[in-house]
Amino acid sequence: MSFRARIRASFAICALACALTATLDAQRSAALAQNADFTGKTISIYTGGGGYSLYSRTLAPYLGKRLPGEPTVIVKEMPGAGSHVAANYIYEVARKDGTDLASVSGSTATVQLFKTPGIRFDPRRFVWLGSVSNEVSVVAAGDKSSIRSIEDTFQRKMIVGGGGPTSGNVLFPTLANGLLGTRFEVIRGYKGSEEIALAMERGEVEGVMSWNYSSIRSGHPDWLRDKKINIILQLALEGHPNLAGVPLIIDLARTDEQKSAIRLIFATQNMARPYIAPPGTPAHVTALMRKAFDGAVADPEFRNEAERRGLDVNAPMTGEQIDAMIAQLYATPEAVVVKVNDLMNVR
Repeated sequence: MSFRARIRASFAICALACALTATLDAQRSAALAQNADFTGKTISIYTGGGGYSLYSRTLAPYLGKRLPGEPTVIVKEMPGAGSHVAANYIYEVARKDGTDLASVSGSTATVQLFKTPGIRFDPRRFVWLGSVSNEVSVVAAGDKSSIRSIEDTFQRKMIVGGGGPTSGNVLFPTLANGLLGTRFEVIRGYKGSEEIALAMERGEVEGVMSWNYSSIRSGHPDWLRDKKINIILQLALEGHPNLAGVPLIIDLARTDEQKSAIRLIFATQNMARPYIAPPGTPAHVTALMRKAFDGAVADPEFRNEAERRGLDVNAPMTGEQIDAMIAQLYATPEAVVVKVNDLMNVR
């Protein structure tokens, strides 16, 4: 046999060996996933409180019954920084066996792009299980405010409540002021949307910029019914069917650069209710958890229960779809990312 023939034969043998190894690995992973057993175990879902907890408590039993051994699934609240405290915990401390998960905000996917302070994780290393729904955040003015439309915020100051520096209710007003010319003034330090709601009732603040509409529907349906709040803007690229006539933030853009920046900021509204597991979670556990998550979200009983509780379940995403979206976001031209960072003053 010639030298070239021997080389070709060697490559063929290597290719066959690699193919066999890949097949065996896939079979082994499938077998491990099939044999994984959560009997007697408890799965904890860490949340930032509020709507995150409501969704998670609704989802929990449907997730548990789809896992081998039907483990108990509980919700533990870990509020702070728009769910980023919970994300830090999952990244640094959580167990990697499928028993520690978190429900986080969609913005978790992009905080590293914006060099957000206090973040100790790389979003691309999380195991993204999927997202229950897309989301529409809103700008809401309380009934004690004289603000009647988003146009008013270009003419005079609107005092809004905010959390920490990484929270959407702080970042989004800052973005709108620098990018569009609005005049929001943020009072920071509130631990969550419910504290801001109390501050609105007391007249400490006029409203909030970045409150999930689904959370208002589930937590304060009377405010909508009795018109205790006035929703003046949708912070999303696609509006909610219940909010026809309320402008989208991209409607306020006057230039292509403004539109590009707004798309970068608000694309993650499409995955507004994502769930994560820690980096290093074994592939077979990831496959098992993703399958269980997809099945739970598709369960008609879960959807009926969510509807009964006033929770939106619109356009859910799989973990694989979220991975693809994150890859696209991190391919955004550097100039646009730098511009947004400059506007937010978080560099």
